[in-house]
Amino acid sequence: MILIIINLVLFTIIQLHLLRLYVSGLKATLPWGEDLMLAASSSLTIMKERPWTLITHMFTHIQPGHLIFNLIALYSMGRLFTTMVLPRRIWTVYILGGICGYLLFLISYSGSSILSAGRDHAILGASASVMAIITATAIIQPRRIVYLFNAIRLELSWLAIILAVLDLASIRNGINSGGHIGHLGGALLGLLFGLSERAGLRTWKDIRSFISNLTKRNSMRVVHGHARPKTDDEFNTERVDRQKKIDEILDKIGRSGYESLSQSEKDFLFKHSQK
Repeated sequence: MILIIINLVLFTIIQLHLLRLYVSGLKATLPWGEDLMLAASSSLTIMKERPWTLITHMFTHIQPGHLIFNLIALYSMGRLFTTMVLPRRIWTVYILGGICGYLLFLISYSGSSILSAGRDHAILGASASVMAIITATAIIQPRRIVYLFNAIRLELSWLAIILAVLDLASIRNGINSGGHIGHLGGALLGLLFGLSERAGLRTWKDIRSFISNLTKRNSMRVVHGHARPKTDDEFNTERVDRQKKIDEILDKIGRSGYESLSQSEKDFLFKHSQK
């Protein structure tokens, strides 16, 4: 996966830079610092001087543990994600997830003196992008089973919820608060992407058509007749049949990906996911 290669290449360059400083007995000083001016900042002044960091920060790691954890998650969840949507769309979620993570970090640190503590802060790493991929995957196929550490059986929806709650609870401990805020920004992007994917909204044309249909639907007047109420048996039978069809569609997504569904199946899944 090219995303993993880019992360590894930048990590290697940074480590060679730090090794050179160590061997020379030098300290990492500005403007290059430890991150070679690749991390994004909470200061808009610095961001104006280094606009490229809006993108480079999400591929940049300094600590090996940070890199390894993110790449393992990116590899495992990325493979699952690309079975559900077109593989190239992982770039969209990765980049936009990283940007949304940074924007939430910027807004939070600009608006809170407690978080900023009167100084500039930096954010780096693929965590927000990975969180976006995890959340998007969980929204598209929430009942998909994954195994954490090959031992803990968990539905994707619960995995995404647990990770988001842990990030939310970790903000106030003051350790990497900016990173946890960034994760939540990535999760928000993943949520929006997953919902749009389930609704079949992949292009601006799809979105305009959806809004147009929604407007027409709301403007229609519906006259309800006096239909006979359903019996308990009829209601239960319809519910079982409906759930059976939903399960069949989800199994089809698991085997062949979301793109393999017919338009009627997508419409059926979207309609009943709203209930």
